[in-house]
Amino acid sequence: MFSKVLLNLSILLLLAGCQSVSNNTQKDETPEQLQSFPYDAKLIGKDIVDLQLALKDRNLYMSSEGRVKLFSTGQCNIDIVAHRGDFREPESSERAITSATADDFNTIEIDVMQIKSGLWVNHHDMATGRAVVHYSGKSYNLAKMSDKTFSGLRLRDKETNSLLEQRPITAYESFTAFAKAHKPGQILNVEVKSQANGAELTQLDHMLRKTIGQNSFYYSSLNLETLKKLRGINTTVYLGFIQAPHPDSIAKLKRELRKGVKKDELYQRHSRNIEALGNYGTRRYSQTYKDYTSLSALSNLQIKLGSNSGLHMDIRSYAKATSVKGRSNRLGMKVYSYSINGTDYHQGKLLALNKSLLPDGIIIDATPYRLCQQLFNASKPLKLHKPNTSIGRYIKGLPQDADFDKFEQMLSYIDEGYYVSMAEGLKRIGADKNKSVFKPNEDKKPIGLSLDFPTIKDEKMDTSTGKAIRITIPSVEQ
Repeated sequence: MFSKVLLNLSILLLLAGCQSVSNNTQKDETPEQLQSFPYDAKLIGKDIVDLQLALKDRNLYMSSEGRVKLFSTGQCNIDIVAHRGDFREPESSERAITSATADDFNTIEIDVMQIKSGLWVNHHDMATGRAVVHYSGKSYNLAKMSDKTFSGLRLRDKETNSLLEQRPITAYESFTAFAKAHKPGQILNVEVKSQANGAELTQLDHMLRKTIGQNSFYYSSLNLETLKKLRGINTTVYLGFIQAPHPDSIAKLKRELRKGVKKDELYQRHSRNIEALGNYGTRRYSQTYKDYTSLSALSNLQIKLGSNSGLHMDIRSYAKATSVKGRSNRLGMKVYSYSINGTDYHQGKLLALNKSLLPDGIIIDATPYRLCQQLFNASKPLKLHKPNTSIGRYIKGLPQDADFDKFEQMLSYIDEGYYVSMAEGLKRIGADKNKSVFKPNEDKKPIGLSLDFPTIKDEKMDTSTGKAIRITIPSVEQ
């Protein structure tokens, strides 16, 4: 018996020794100067040490995927919420969730709704066709969709708009993906889109508590009755009531949609369908639009939802009534902003506000770096690092308005002395503000660099009428 115990102990010590050797080997492979960098930092490549140290001097680093991220988001005194997960990844995918957790968002927002069987799924729209498509080309109403039909859905690639061999994930798959990937302190915002009954919402809440834990998620919804039911089910969870978009925001969105398709063949063939969808949106929001920014309205909202609650507002509405933050905070409530008119519009409105009037949280389709840099100057150079390579010197010499979300593109112009500005596009380093610049060559690749990540091109608006577009318009199958 003693010999058997001794043998088992020897095996455990041997395995522990192997593990120690493995860990030490991995540590030894990391350059000494980069050992304090985040776990996902890129550690291999030509001039990588000087590149990373030059970035760190600006509170930045490069991830193993080639994305430049904030070394620390401590300067951003605001809750940054990833709208539908990482905006660069396919909607309703596991990757959208895990990538957002890796990009240091404070909160990852997803949408859940029910299909015909009662199954909770991760999906934003009431019908298929925009971000998710059925392989047959038919458009389906989610609420009337069978499990079999759901399994036949396919995700769209964000860049090419082509269909992927991936289906949207279920709510349970979303929760488990977040549970595995999230960092301490990160929260999942579950926006409930279906008008479910108490038993169905209890099932949803049970799934969340079992997979994520009570303190790692909260709910939001446009439907006040849904939130009231959830309060009865979960007495302590945060509940965010989403005030409908401002009527002017709806009108602006409709104008942009019409402008984008006015010359498109599909608009000519399906204009009646498009107009009907636009009118439906107006009916849904404008006729039920209610302003909850007064003290009495906020107090009544708190009575219905409990003390741990808040108001999530269209940025246009918020900018017109910034005093709502003070009133809400005095009641112990939070205020978040969102926009249906695009990230640039949203951030433009935020930039126009006094810092003290910023909402408690911002739901965006952008990176934490972009938001924190624009609002809080989070990557201000310390000018402590003395670079010894051309790429390090290039990084050090970049102006404060350089857009590090476009860093790969900027590497293409080291020799010419150009960079990508957040607000003005391609500019020459040291050029006058009003000086014109040449049009960038998107196919140009970095010269003399071996950083082992793919070349990224500027985003383009695809207005063609390929298959991926044609299947979005036909009437919804009931």
